[in-house]
Amino acid sequence: MSKRGTLVNQILEGIKNGSLVENGQLPSERVLANQLGISRILLRETIVVLETLGVVESKERLGIFVKKPDISGLAESLRIMPYWSESFVPQLIEIRLMTDVQAAELAALRRTEKQLEELRQCLATFLEIGVDTPQEAKLSSHYEYIFHRLIVAAANNDILIRIYEGLSALMEKNNDFLHEKLTRDVTWGKRVKEHHKHIFQAIQDEDPEKSKQWMRTHLFETRDRYDKILEELKGLFI
Repeated sequence: MSKRGTLVNQILEGIKNGSLVENGQLPSERVLANQLGISRILLRETIVVLETLGVVESKERLGIFVKKPDISGLAESLRIMPYWSESFVPQLIEIRLMTDVQAAELAALRRTEKQLEELRQCLATFLEIGVDTPQEAKLSSHYEYIFHRLIVAAANNDILIRIYEGLSALMEKNNDFLHEKLTRDVTWGKRVKEHHKHIFQAIQDEDPEKSKQWMRTHLFETRDRYDKILEELKGLFI
């Protein structure tokens, strides 16, 4: 990791444990540079990165202020995902194995014809979208996310739906952030589409075992792909 990346991590840790923050504000540029043993030029570059990531806000003549985290919406902190623990993505997949797999099984048992049609239309759009450009990758990510939300809705379990809503923003940001990386491999892009075709077919056939099996396969293979790019993601903004 570059010096700036290391410094970003250092300041983030100092913000987290409170050692660099007093009354919601970082020390002055001069004091902070001396405290960290770095040049003010490097510090300024790092502050720009932290501002871009939404961690701090510089106010002219007032100083550098730490933005208050939105605890109700973890999605915003995904913008600093390259500095999160490597365990984040695997843990998110573990949660999705609990929610999405169960939802797929229940959807095969409980979906209505209207819900099936919504899934069919979403899948058709998803299958038509290419992944050759960042714009296409982002659009593909969006429809994949919608497809999963529709499956949860088709499970017809109000509590599961509420739980998923709490995770949905986190997952959508996560998809947007990583989808372009994953789909650069054309083989993987095609594989993902096959996953969703099989999941839909199982739900249409009212086959809970196959629906559950294909959703699990999709998530496990996605996790394996994520694992391969975590190191690359660490330096994405550096």
